[in-house]
Amino acid sequence: MRNIKFPAFPLSPLNKRQEPPEDDDPQPEPTTADGNKKLADGHISKGRVHQAITCYKKAARMDSDPSHRTDLGDAYAYAELPRKALDQYRRAIKSNSKQPEPYFGLAEVYTRFGKWRAAVDAYAKAVELAPDNPFYRYKLSCAFIQVGCPDDAVEHLEAAVELKPGDGFYRFELAALYADAGRDDEAVHEMEQAAALCPADDYYLARLGMLYARVGQLDRATDMFREAIRLQPANLAYRCLLGDVYYWLGFETRAESQYTEAAEIDDYEADFVLRARRFSLGGAW
Repeated sequence: MRNIKFPAFPLSPLNKRQEPPEDDDPQPEPTTADGNKKLADGHISKGRVHQAITCYKKAARMDSDPSHRTDLGDAYAYAELPRKALDQYRRAIKSNSKQPEPYFGLAEVYTRFGKWRAAVDAYAKAVELAPDNPFYRYKLSCAFIQVGCPDDAVEHLEAAVELKPGDGFYRFELAALYADAGRDDEAVHEMEQAAALCPADDYYLARLGMLYARVGQLDRATDMFREAIRLQPANLAYRCLLGDVYYWLGFETRAESQYTEAAEIDDYEADFVLRARRFSLGGAW
């Protein structure tokens, strides 16, 4: 661990999220299950979840296709009615146990209750039924982390990368797991791949900068933080992190300049900086 001086900075409250207004445009009454599903999908896209639930119920009554029960379960989950969602997913599975979607829905609800072992089993069943779905493998990987099985988590995320090597998201997540496991060289490689696939993503570049700092490649870390600032100049956390690297390189005047630029940093960015410093010095993210 390096003995580094870090500055104090003021904190301010975050802005609250603003909910979009509800659209109450009238819709024609469908006469088929597919028509109700289409109308329900439209309601969901506009955030009108309770109207969607009504239409999905009608679709399920009109047609025995278990996918309508899965849709209804998804809508209940979206409406924060997890027990009703579980009931619909289980009914879909009872009707057809070979569809992966209701198992995935079950797993998602289990995570809300913190039932991670049950979530692992449900995600694993979804993966078994849809082995070529990289997102299912990613979610199973996340669940394995929660139950203390990092090797299994890495295995499934590596499989997700193999299934979709051109998607920077999975490479980014795999890099994070490698870093957590102390496999820094592999983490750097995967993060470099993620950044190359998503060159306009300032967050990916910043995380790559943290990894470079972690392994002592400070000049490369400087380049990454500079590029992140260029892409997102309003993010003051990146200026603090660039200032840190300047300190490590012995450029104290440059560092102080960056810290001055970041004087109005807010709570969220301040927390990001603290976590990034811990990570760059060898700790967990």
